[in-house]
Amino acid sequence: MRLASSPVRSLCAATAGAMLALCSLSAHAAFASDITLKLVAPGGINNGSSIDPAPVSAQQTVALADLVNGVQAGDGGAIGSGWMLDGEKVFFEDDSIKLRIGVGNDTTGGVYTTGYLGLGINDHALYQFDGLSIVGKTIVGVSLYAWDGFGTTGTDSGLGNPAVLGSLAHFIDGDTVTFDLDTLEIAKRIAGSSNNFAEFRIQLITRDNGTGPGNELPEPATLALFAVAALGARVARRRA
Repeated sequence: MRLASSPVRSLCAATAGAMLALCSLSAHAAFASDITLKLVAPGGINNGSSIDPAPVSAQQTVALADLVNGVQAGDGGAIGSGWMLDGEKVFFEDDSIKLRIGVGNDTTGGVYTTGYLGLGINDHALYQFDGLSIVGKTIVGVSLYAWDGFGTTGTDSGLGNPAVLGSLAHFIDGDTVTFDLDTLEIAKRIAGSSNNFAEFRIQLITRDNGTGPGNELPEPATLALFAVAALGARVARRRA
């Protein structure tokens, strides 16, 4: 709506503009520091032809200026070049972590998995994100989405077992989040296991620093949103 020219209306317009600017800043929160990605697979790895039980442990730090590129296959880093498959990546944007995960094992009962192995229900293979911080905010939880394109809504998903979505991402503390790799399955949507991926968005839930007790959010917890439509396909780190 346009406002006719007048001192009062001009002031209102300026105020509204300032409020919109503040809202925009809030909506596009920015990370404040370098972030370290750790890959842990205590049970080793199943590459489709054999199981190597040697525990996997690697880490790679992403500089603040390079968060939008993050960790990618072939980037020369301990995880990017040491463990990621072609097309895989983890990057950081606004106040979210985005992951593209490929198929590492396509022989386990016809199910596509990452190939990373845990050791029992309480010792998962996982990605761990350390050093998370948002300018002017405190991180108090996470929400998880599994739509293609890393969105918070969508129609297509590469997650083959959507029932696990609520248990994949974990808020550990104000600067640490984990994402389980050993329990997810990847949907068979395209011929050839190497062509199939699942994309995830870990949305960090924050509150403004200095928020008073009366305005605090609920007790921090992992708030995983079941954001995937029912998927009929049952879907398994080896390239076809």
